[in-house]
Amino acid sequence: MSIAPEVDFFHWQEQGKQIAEMIESSSIGQAFAGNRGRKNAFGSALREAPMMGEEMTAVRELAAEIHPLLAGRVLLWEEVERLLRKYEKWPGSFLMRRALQWLSLSGMADIRPAVRSAGPPVTWKCERCGYRGPLLRQTPCAICGERCVVCEHCLLLGRARTCFPLFIFSPPDNRTFAGSEIACRTAPLTEAQAKTVERIRANLSQHRQVLVWAATGSGKTEMMMTIVADWLNRGKKVLWVTPRKDVVLELKPRLEKGFAGRRVIALYGGSAQTLETGELVIATAHQALRFYRSFELAVVDEVDAFPLYGNRALEEGIGRALSPGAKKILLTATPPPEWKALGRREILPTVLLPVRYHGYPMPEPALKREWRLWQKISKRKPIRPLSAFLRQVVERKGQAFLFVPRVEDVSRVLRWMKCCEPDFYREARGVFAGDLQREQTVRHFREGKWRFLVTTTILERGVTVPAIHVAVIGADHPVFTAAALVQMAGRAGRSSSYQEGEVWFLTDEKTDAQLRAKREIKWLNDCAKKEGFLKDGAYNL
Repeated sequence: MSIAPEVDFFHWQEQGKQIAEMIESSSIGQAFAGNRGRKNAFGSALREAPMMGEEMTAVRELAAEIHPLLAGRVLLWEEVERLLRKYEKWPGSFLMRRALQWLSLSGMADIRPAVRSAGPPVTWKCERCGYRGPLLRQTPCAICGERCVVCEHCLLLGRARTCFPLFIFSPPDNRTFAGSEIACRTAPLTEAQAKTVERIRANLSQHRQVLVWAATGSGKTEMMMTIVADWLNRGKKVLWVTPRKDVVLELKPRLEKGFAGRRVIALYGGSAQTLETGELVIATAHQALRFYRSFELAVVDEVDAFPLYGNRALEEGIGRALSPGAKKILLTATPPPEWKALGRREILPTVLLPVRYHGYPMPEPALKREWRLWQKISKRKPIRPLSAFLRQVVERKGQAFLFVPRVEDVSRVLRWMKCCEPDFYREARGVFAGDLQREQTVRHFREGKWRFLVTTTILERGVTVPAIHVAVIGADHPVFTAAALVQMAGRAGRSSSYQEGEVWFLTDEKTDAQLRAKREIKWLNDCAKKEGFLKDGAYNL
């Protein structure tokens, strides 16, 4: 299926001298103009004999050979070259331009400038990520020698500029892959998980998308693997999207083990598989922008997290990666309030799993007020609730996350510990997003080398440590939304063998976010009890 171009090719030619010269004299430029119905369309040029006989046959054969490698992809010219060189299918620029021209005329590819800038700035648009806004900047360009527009919104994928051609390749007509049915190798589902999976299947049979609201520690990955197996065994391709690289790296070995025999690809910034594809693709939201109508199912994990939630360009990019009629699962432990409202009104089909895989309820946070908390931390004055929390962690032979709102607070809390609790300080470390030792520090903490980890919200999701306690220091700070507090509280009690972990919110004053987080956790526990999913345990209700 061909994609109608939405840009003025001649304006694109005027933007860059070197690129324009190549495009104007090449079959790519003629094909692009042909798609716009221009007088110099390639169709008439072909009849005037730019390609004849053996050359025509060679170009057709080359186009047929490279399209399966490029199908369903959105790539810059340099990425096309890099991908085809990887598979030793690069015949040189001249023949390749002819082959791409043939694909365009055959309706199997579309060629357009990577950034549309034919009018005033308010009309500019990145054709790769769909972004419109201030991150489209006009800058001097060393390639074309002019001032052309570059998109900084999707800069992580490579530089998209007005003078760069972007290629959108249609997927093959037959989107199924060959392969025998395989079993999903994962832990047996609990009764609650099995019921949830059946509800998800029922909703997907009737609706295009479904919201799965599953409590932290409920075993979301295992449930999704069961659903994904349904699609893979029907020969369908699946996209598993997550906002963060860390989750991609954590998921890949689990999914490779669970789907042995299937090709599982992990895409993130710096990935060695960036230009590859497979039956199951795990990708950050930005990497999904490189696909076009390639997948029949998308699992959008942590759908409410930064940078995905509220980012229209990324949301549309995921939609573009899906084939017409594809299904989408929105997966989260903390859906935004407006989504909950849509679920209550039955506008957004919603499946709720309120209990953890082990059947124990989530620990409900305790609010601990301390007047002038940060002033005392800065002046190294005693803080009885914080000291009591640290002692409790040691007495119960656990570990603890100490969440703080700002990067500078990591060192402030560590200095307070060094002065006021030196014994505990020797077992503490700090971590934040820009920390060069971040991965090593977190790994050592998981291995039990440190008892206390002072961290920003970078570890509020996707990190599981068995014997963990949680303290949110300065829980009244605006960065700690109700959703963030639920996620941080959700780090505790995830292991069935350690149900002694507690969650404390240390705060100057109570906030609506704290109260809503506390109410939501209690409500989920009540729902789990009402459905008969809870076991008797440390947090009896």
